[in-house]
Amino acid sequence: MSGISEWDEAIEYDEFIDSARENVELMKARFNDLMINEEETEILRSIENEIHILVIGMDRCNDTAGNLPVLARIVSISPTLSLRILESDKNARFHQNYKVNGKRKTPVVLFLNNENEELLRWAERPNAAYRVMNELPNGSVDDRRETLRKLYSDPEILRQSLGEFLDLILRGDYILGRTL
Repeated sequence: MSGISEWDEAIEYDEFIDSARENVELMKARFNDLMINEEETEILRSIENEIHILVIGMDRCNDTAGNLPVLARIVSISPTLSLRILESDKNARFHQNYKVNGKRKTPVVLFLNNENEELLRWAERPNAAYRVMNELPNGSVDDRRETLRKLYSDPEILRQSLGEFLDLILRGDYILGRTL
């Protein structure tokens, strides 16, 4: 199996934030406001294996703006994790490989080993956000976007994302031979 070469083309979080035109202040605030407790910090510092996290996303996407800062905070704590972002519109052909139910979802988060081979994947939004969005009446696209924007301002939704990402990172570490 060959690794995902797009990792080399992807940019780091700080470069993504510097080049972003939308949701910049929201992403910065979410990064700074996310509370990671001692137990979660210990888990992140105990990750034994190198895991690359590749996010296919875009700055104008509310789901990317809601989840990317969570991943960036996680990576800032763990010395074995690294994060890069691949702009989905510029890499639409690659993004097509990760459709969910026949549709491109953003973001797609790929958890890769140190040879950039896929271990695990996560798409679009945490389960709690799916539940809220699925309960909405069929409103306009703008109404749905505004609901998502507000939803990601809820600390509990960010904690849901954090929990889902921690579970996947830990699972990836075990796949790679974690001994603890």
